[in-house]
Amino acid sequence: MTWCSIDGKVRLRVQACGADFADTRVVNGGLLSERKGVNVPSVLLPISALTAKDRRDLDFGLELGVDWVALSFVQRPEDLEEVRAIVKGRAGVLSKLEKPAAIECLDALVALSDAVMVARGDLGVEMRAEQVPPIQKRIVRACRKAGKPVIVATQMLESMITSPVPTRAEASDVATAIYDGADAVMLSAESASGKYPQEAVAMMNRIITEVESDPHCRAVIEASQFAPESTVGDAICASLRQTVSLMKVAAIVTFTRSGFTSLRAARERPVAPVLSITPELATARRLALVWGVHPVHAQHGVNDVPSMVETACALARNEGYAAAGELIVIAAGMPFGTAGTTNLLHIAHV
Repeated sequence: MTWCSIDGKVRLRVQACGADFADTRVVNGGLLSERKGVNVPSVLLPISALTAKDRRDLDFGLELGVDWVALSFVQRPEDLEEVRAIVKGRAGVLSKLEKPAAIECLDALVALSDAVMVARGDLGVEMRAEQVPPIQKRIVRACRKAGKPVIVATQMLESMITSPVPTRAEASDVATAIYDGADAVMLSAESASGKYPQEAVAMMNRIITEVESDPHCRAVIEASQFAPESTVGDAICASLRQTVSLMKVAAIVTFTRSGFTSLRAARERPVAPVLSITPELATARRLALVWGVHPVHAQHGVNDVPSMVETACALARNEGYAAAGELIVIAAGMPFGTAGTTNLLHIAHV
C-alpha cells in the first residue's frame, strides 16, 4: 500500500482508506506536534493546490496589495493557471517546487511562473536525499535560462535554529547556491522561530558577500551563461553585457514599466549593478527579488533621448551607483513608456 509521512520524520504505511479516513501502521514513530503537513510519496494527488481557506486568504492579501503570491505544493501547470486566474496580474506568482511531480513538468511550470522557489526540505521528503542537489541545480538553470527569478530555500542554516554558528557544510550549501547564480537564498525556521535569528541573517549575508567577492564566482557564472533568444530585447541586453565587460562601467540603468527590460538584463548576469527605474510601484517592489537589480520608483517623465540620459545620470549619481565622470549604460524602449519594447542601448558619461 501507499507510504505517507509527516514532514519526513514520522512514516506510516496505509493499510486501508476511504473518502474520509485512512487506517495506517506506524513504520517510523515519533512525537507529532500540531499543524504538520502530510506527504504521500509517488502519488499525484487529484486535488487543487488551493483550499477554501487559501482562496479567502488570497483574496484578502490581494486586497492589501501584496507583491508576491507563493503557491505551495505545485504539482502541475493547472495549479498555476488556477492561481493566475484569481490574481489577474495584481501580484507576482511564485511557484514553490516541493513535489517530485512538479519536476516532471518543470519547463511548463517555469513558463507559467513569475518566480520559482526550490524548497529542498519538502523535496527531500518525497525523494531520496541524494536526488535533491542535482534537482536543485536543474531548477536553477531552468529559471536562469528563462530569465525568471529563482530562490533557493529551506534548511540552509538549519543548525542555527539552536546554535549561534552554522556547520561548515551549511555555509558551503549557501555558497553553492550563489555560485550557481540563484537570485536569492532564504531562511525559514532559522529566522522565524530559531534562537538566533539576527545571527542567522548576518551569517547568510557574510557568506553571500564573501562568495560574490571571489573572482572564481564570476568565472563560474559566465561559464554557465545561456545564449540570448533571437529577439530585439535580448539582442540589446546581450550587447549590454558585452559592453559592460569591455569598458569600465559603473552601472547599468534600465527604464521599464513592466519589469521586462530589467529581467532580461539580469538574465545576462552582467558585472555592473542594474539600476531599474520604473513609474510603477508594484513593478519596483517585485524587482527587488531579481539578481543584481536595484529598483527605483520614479515618475521620470522621460519622452526623448536627452531627457532619458539626464534622468539616468542624475538617478545613478543620487542612488550612489556612479560618480561624476564615470560611464553608465542605459537600456530602454522606444516609444518611451510602452511595455515590452526594449530596443535602445546608450552609453553616457555622468
